Amino acid sequence: MTQKFTLNVNGKTHTVDADPDMPLLYALRDDIGLNNPKFGCGLAQCGACTVHMDGQAIRSCITPVSSVGNAKVVQTDVMASNGVIHVIDTVLIPKM
Repeated sequence: MTQKFTLNVNGKTHTVDADPDMPLLYALRDDIGLNNPKFGCGLAQCGACTVHMDGQAIRSCITPVSSVGNAKVVQTDVMASNGVIHVIDTVLIPKM
């Protein structure tokens, strides 16, 4: 059975109609239309689906949309250089 969930993503409020167990990743990509995060391994190991929820990095491929609640979700685009991760403004698409 689907339910309505209100998500605060990148500072904007979105309402999605989804099964409570659906991964947050699917809501972000399919319902909200974000191009990042990406689906990678589906096991929360590769990091392609990483977003920040209330300032904490989470793997959206294993996080149920029902667990987000009133949290603020921020899409994370990162680039590593010299072993340091930097948040950047442009969207990077990882090679698969």
